[in-house]
Amino acid sequence: MKNLAKTVMLVSALSLCTGAAFGKATQQLHCSTTSCNYTEQLHKSGTTSFQGYCDGTQQIFQDNSGMKCKPVKGMTCTIAFIVISPTGHDYWSCTCTNWSATKKQNATIHIACPPPNQEQN
Repeated sequence: MKNLAKTVMLVSALSLCTGAAFGKATQQLHCSTTSCNYTEQLHKSGTTSFQGYCDGTQQIFQDNSGMKCKPVKGMTCTIAFIVISPTGHDYWSCTCTNWSATKKQNATIHIACPPPNQEQN
């Protein structure tokens, strides 16, 4: 668990550094079913942070939900991780960077959610 926490902190720090260099944007993606797919366009040499929310669900956990951020060639995405929010609206997060200075490119984001109002005991 300590290694996971260190990895999450490192990925977050790297994402923040990368975002500062490229003018990072944040995109909230809301999913009100058990599975949602998004195609998101990244600007030339652009970085976007994606926040995946499972609407209608009290809590999300690693074993009842997930998020995959799929880059295309010339793009990178971090591994998604859960962000525990003090407001109780936890979400998944990943950051994608388009390294191409000549063209916009699309990343595919998949969010998997538990059925609405399902709670884990």
